[in-house]
Amino acid sequence: MTASLIAQLEIEGYCVVSNALEAGAVTRLDRAARRQMTQDGGYVKLEGALNHVPELADLCIHSDVVQIAEAVLGSPYYLANNAAFMWCQPGASAGGIHADWPLSSVPEPFPPWPMLLQTMWMLTDFTEDNGATRVVPGSHLSGRAPREGDESAEITVTGDSGSVLIWNGALWHRNGPNTSATQHRMGANIAYIPEFIHRPPDAWPLINRPLFDTFPQQLQSLLARSVEE
Repeated sequence: MTASLIAQLEIEGYCVVSNALEAGAVTRLDRAARRQMTQDGGYVKLEGALNHVPELADLCIHSDVVQIAEAVLGSPYYLANNAAFMWCQPGASAGGIHADWPLSSVPEPFPPWPMLLQTMWMLTDFTEDNGATRVVPGSHLSGRAPREGDESAEITVTGDSGSVLIWNGALWHRNGPNTSATQHRMGANIAYIPEFIHRPPDAWPLINRPLFDTFPQQLQSLLARSVEE
């Protein structure tokens, strides 16, 4: 299965690992995220989520994701962003279509190799109505950032809670609008970078050193560029 997912990632720029987390873990993480995010309405993002919900550690080193990350980015690779929760509540509008950091500072044409591997863990069902991520398949091969009108080619990536969407950071994407009356959409975003990309010093909150010391060695290695001195 991993080989077919990697092939899809290379060709289309994204893939989905279905049912990677069991239902109980998904429910606990969704509830824990909402306890930390008090804004009522709209699209809410919590950076530095590992510091607030250490249970995200298991997602960072999930075997399915680790296999794909190593195949795509090579070894060693690192976590970039200390995880983030992304909460799309009823009434939230669609986001703007974009490619991810660090491409905003890279001249076009963009290089063909991945500079960032993104994951979005589905802590609720991701549906057409509740703001599931939208992508333009194959756009990571375009060598450029999206322009006005490029969203006309997008599709919605839906999935059951417990699944994880993985994409090349160069893929054009955005969150969809949440047009449902009652259904929120919660995701956990964890990003990975190859060795030759360096994390901006102030881009994301660093991992607290005492918490870092409790993590397994595998995760400590991935967080080596994201921990407090």
